[in-house]
Amino acid sequence: MEEPRFEAVVTRVGERRLAVYQVLRARGELSLWQVKCLLDQAPVRVDEHYLSDLRRRTERLREAGAEVSLSCRECGRPAPEEGELIDAGPCAAARWPYCPASSDRPPSMVWYP
Repeated sequence: MEEPRFEAVVTRVGERRLAVYQVLRARGELSLWQVKCLLDQAPVRVDEHYLSDLRRRTERLREAGAEVSLSCRECGRPAPEEGELIDAGPCAAARWPYCPASSDRPPSMVWYP
């Protein structure tokens, strides 16, 4: 079974728009014009990855002044901040043995197909 993925959503670009555009443009997937058109529609999903990797990937966006929220792709619950846990209440991701938005995958957890 694959580890659950999270998505990064830019909720607000901030005052340093050009810096945020350049961070997204540096990935090489979009032109500067495409990045501008995308962010003009904020809030907009800009990335999807595993939680620990996504935190590193969105750090540059936050440094550039963008407001970025991370949420579980399975259940839509917000991802915890580094080192924090949220309520592990009911989760729509019933196929997982834990709520993926409650924490990073425990290191001892083994995934079986």
